[in-house]
Amino acid sequence: MTKGEVPMAKTKVFKTEESRDAIRFRYNQILNTFPFDRRYVETSFGRTFVMEGGKPDDPPLVLLHGSCSNSAFWYGEMSALSQMHHVLAVDIVGEAGNSEENRLDVTSEEYADWLKQVFDACGIKKAVVMGNSLGSWMALRFACKYAECVSKMILMAPSGLSGQNIALLEKAKQSSLQDEALKIDDTIMQGAKLPKEVEDFINLIASGYNPITDELPVISDEQIKSLAMPILFIAGKKDNMVDAVSAAQRLSQLIPDAKIHLEDSGHIILNSLDFAIPFLAAGE
Repeated sequence: MTKGEVPMAKTKVFKTEESRDAIRFRYNQILNTFPFDRRYVETSFGRTFVMEGGKPDDPPLVLLHGSCSNSAFWYGEMSALSQMHHVLAVDIVGEAGNSEENRLDVTSEEYADWLKQVFDACGIKKAVVMGNSLGSWMALRFACKYAECVSKMILMAPSGLSGQNIALLEKAKQSSLQDEALKIDDTIMQGAKLPKEVEDFINLIASGYNPITDELPVISDEQIKSLAMPILFIAGKKDNMVDAVSAAQRLSQLIPDAKIHLEDSGHIILNSLDFAIPFLAAGE
């Protein structure tokens, strides 16, 4: 191991090599239909996959997907936002995408440091950071440590502002220990309607992937108060994975200027662009 290199974690990210290959095969089939560029960048935490859209000279916007997910699920956002931004959708290391199978330590600053290295490798000094669920938690951790790199932040169904559903985490942990397939049911969907091919891909991932089962640490009041960039919060009142209502209340108390939108939905947010586009246009 060379100086500065981070040792790779031993967490079993995919249930089997066959399940990993099946997920990635389908993922790359989907990506082949997208009109976006693709590349890998090197970090000390592992090789990282990036999908890009828009003009390189436009203001950068970085997308961070949720757990049990990858950048394919950003297609709608990328198509719209790349009209005015250089959009980079990043596959999080240790997740169900094309990046390194390296699960980082959620109690450390490793994810923030990994993202900073992605910024550096892509030549990004400052960008809008937009995250979904786990990706929002990473965005918050990154903004707390590298505030100078974040121009605006969009948090969709975020972890890190309130506690997670421990029962669901325990269910996922038992599934991983027993090599059982997770099932995405209405506990998560809360009535959200997705195209069949999207649901099929979600279930393929759920059946062959071991998600993070440690509770994501809640960001402290002091750290949140230190965030000076404009923040947009979008979440569902019926979210069964995190306490979105408490998160919204806490954020509005700590950062009164934050834009808060609580929808009549669950953890899956389907109308983020209704709020993201005006938020991004404001102040330009």
